[in-house]
Amino acid sequence: MLRSLYIKNFALIDDITVEFGPGLNVLTGETGAGKSILLGALQVAVGGRASAEYIRAGEDKAVVQAAFEPVNADIQERLESLGIQPSEDGVLILSREISRNGRNWCRVNGQVVTLAMYRQAASGLVDVHSQHQQQSLLDPDRHLELLDSFGGNEIEEQKVKVAEYYYQWNMLQSRLAQLQDNARDKARQIDILQFEAQEIDKANLTLDEDKQLTEERKVLANAERIALLGNTIRETLYSGGGNYRVPAVELMGEAVSALRELIEYDKKVEKFLSSLEEALYTVEDVSREISSYLNNIEYDPQRLDYIEKRLHEINRLKKKYGDTVEDILNYHKQVLQQLEELEASEEKLDELRLQKEEYEQLLKKEAQKLSNMRRQTAVKLQEKIKEELAGLEMNKVQFRVSFEKLSKPSAKGIDNVQFLISTNPGEPLKPLHKIASGGELSRFMLAVKCLLAGLDKVPTLIFDEVDTGVGGRVLHSVGEKMAQIGEKHQVITVTHAPQVACFAKLHYLISKEISGERTYTKIKCLDYEGRLAELTRMLGSKELTGPALEHAEALLRSAN
Repeated sequence: MLRSLYIKNFALIDDITVEFGPGLNVLTGETGAGKSILLGALQVAVGGRASAEYIRAGEDKAVVQAAFEPVNADIQERLESLGIQPSEDGVLILSREISRNGRNWCRVNGQVVTLAMYRQAASGLVDVHSQHQQQSLLDPDRHLELLDSFGGNEIEEQKVKVAEYYYQWNMLQSRLAQLQDNARDKARQIDILQFEAQEIDKANLTLDEDKQLTEERKVLANAERIALLGNTIRETLYSGGGNYRVPAVELMGEAVSALRELIEYDKKVEKFLSSLEEALYTVEDVSREISSYLNNIEYDPQRLDYIEKRLHEINRLKKKYGDTVEDILNYHKQVLQQLEELEASEEKLDELRLQKEEYEQLLKKEAQKLSNMRRQTAVKLQEKIKEELAGLEMNKVQFRVSFEKLSKPSAKGIDNVQFLISTNPGEPLKPLHKIASGGELSRFMLAVKCLLAGLDKVPTLIFDEVDTGVGGRVLHSVGEKMAQIGEKHQVITVTHAPQVACFAKLHYLISKEISGERTYTKIKCLDYEGRLAELTRMLGSKELTGPALEHAEALLRSAN
């Protein structure tokens, strides 16, 4: 419930705080006094559009702040999901600051948040109804929502079930259509993939084969040079000959013998012996390995030709299927997988068709169940609407909920619902938007709101001059309905009708004053005497005497 509204530098409002209470809160005053400005500030406070044009002339910023309590569990959970700390006293404070420089601030319980977070925090706190909002009743799509709301949790649970089946059915239908479209190209795709798979299979590639063949080709192509270099190494180290008369092994052997003899005369050089002997053994090992290596080197032109052709084939496949042999083999796996999927697509299509039919049957079954529940609810709604309208001086009105079956199910079921009405005896039932006048529409909306009051979770309802176009004793009935809604919700209404204002639990007078060269909007909560005076004014009297005063007193007694 809205406990208080603080407004500073907003349009004609300088600095005011309004304390609201439970039940019916009424705002009255002369035209242009600022009643709509007050409601506009409230809408900004709960996340409505904010603009620098709202800022009072001569000021740099405007502030609106709304305090709500108590905060129910749903709102508390939502605040926690947004990372907003709850206040210790259970009050939710929404505050917006509008600046001319464009730096606007949103705060929830003093915590700065983004506008999107702010709107989430404020969602479901206030519901505004005006002449504009009433037009939504003329939209047939809205009629189904209203009927379902009247049906309560049972219908809502069934709607969730229908929506889930619809989602599954629609998803399967889309997937099936996609596979059926793909099936047209299936044969061509299979031919291409089979050719690619066979081409790679035929190559019989092994991992890193290209690297190994490249190394082998390098050896075979340079066999003559390799033999020359190897012989040079062998002769230098071991066999001698050519320019090398004494091999390195023999020279190093002589050095080892000389060192051993030297040790006999001076032990200090003994430390060099092991290193020199190890070097000798290493050179001998290298000499033997080089000899063995040269024995295995031979020029094989046929092998070289095979390697050249094999590498040419591998490079050809690389251009088509990947930069490396590993890429080609991975592509081969993908091709085989795609072939498997394509060849199994007919089985998949059959499986999807069966699943789609199953969900379609479930959807039809549950949608029909939902439709039956709606039709039962519609009978009750028709009777209740008639009762409510009779209480609003529309006892001759005929009302019916019309059903039309959709050509195919939707997420909302199989029903197209429209409200039909006849406001005059003998006239046929016609769609609401073709019959109802502004005043009739206002009363119809009040009737609907009164019926849904117990189901609606929004704690605060705002009615902005919804009694426009209603006159005579009907206004008294409108006031009664608003007071009735006020038994389950906080209701704040702007009205020019004393027959409505007399039902207020709290009555606020909005006035406009001029001080110096500035205009100010003021608000005052009226006591009994103040209410008498304001009702007398609303009845058209400038004096607090005579028949108008007596009428005002009678209205208050009647309302009480």
